[in-house]
Amino acid sequence: MDASRAARSAAAGTEAEVAARWARGLEGPLRLADGRRLQVIFPGVPGGGSGPDFRGAILDAGGDLLRGDVEVHLLASGWRAHGHQNDPAYGEVVLHLVGADDLGQSVTPHASGRLIPVLVAPRENADAPPFPPPFTPPCALATAQGRLPGPALERLGLRRLRMKAARCAPVVAAHGPGQALYGLLLETLGGPANRDTFASLARLAPLAVLLEALDANSASRAFAASAHLKGFAAGVALRRAGLRPMAAPGRRLEAAGELIARLWPAGSAPDWPAAFALEALPASLQTAGVGRSLAIECAVNAVFPVALAAAIAPEQDIEQHYLALPSPGTYGRLKPLERWLGQENLKPFPGAARLQGGLLLHADYCTRGQCGRCPLSE
Repeated sequence: MDASRAARSAAAGTEAEVAARWARGLEGPLRLADGRRLQVIFPGVPGGGSGPDFRGAILDAGGDLLRGDVEVHLLASGWRAHGHQNDPAYGEVVLHLVGADDLGQSVTPHASGRLIPVLVAPRENADAPPFPPPFTPPCALATAQGRLPGPALERLGLRRLRMKAARCAPVVAAHGPGQALYGLLLETLGGPANRDTFASLARLAPLAVLLEALDANSASRAFAASAHLKGFAAGVALRRAGLRPMAAPGRRLEAAGELIARLWPAGSAPDWPAAFALEALPASLQTAGVGRSLAIECAVNAVFPVALAAAIAPEQDIEQHYLALPSPGTYGRLKPLERWLGQENLKPFPGAARLQGGLLLHADYCTRGQCGRCPLSE
């Protein structure tokens, strides 16, 4: 980095500071590098993880309404340095917010052909309150006026359950509820890093073949199941770097072996596990390598969707047990919503169903520029 670029970088602070200032509300009036006035209607919600820094922003750029994502860099050159220009994940970015402009360009190009406006964050006056004031979404205003978010979140949570059930219904119809449950359990145990790869193991090593091999093996059933899966996993690409020890692929396959041995004991048919009671969840899924939170994830993403798709029990009973399931803990991406919807000592996501409703709300409204149009804002 040359001396002039280093000086601009130092004056701008850090990228995290620029992002935090955007979330709090930049002092105005704001003007884009192309000369247009910018009004921030909704700054978006923090993206979390990979992808743009803020999602679902709503901006007025000189009369043009922009809905999409906001990416933040300390220097304008960070866009290309990080390879965003060719990354489809950044194709919905509508504003490139930078601490300092070291390129002198009024727009940032993306390979899709879009030219993204650039905003240089103005210097912050430490003695002045932020202007405009920090954004308060309509859902937070409605909650502050006494509207309880719980009923709407439960409805959204049940909708998400039906969406998951619709997704696994073809597998249930073609291969039975046992194979569908087995596949979704593996997919859930794979976690965000290896979800698709673990799902492929269920196709490479179908439940019927696995149970037949286990019944013919005199070794520990759990050990044999994990060894069988690890043998197939040796031929696929698994992500190992950057994962917590308990989330490493080997540990998760060992946990899968323990879970399979519990749900399908010796002599079991490759069908829905016998004597598997929905009211016993999540305790019945907890085993070595599968703690309470992961057991709840398995129930939400595998057990209840398959039970609904296969009509294992009456729909009303399935929904009742689903609504009673405790929360595994709030996901990072929902922390802003939790803050906006919380009331005194009441948390908006006390159960798994409401948490799933929050995820659907976040995906369909908060991150799609639909703030103010969701069921909690009506």
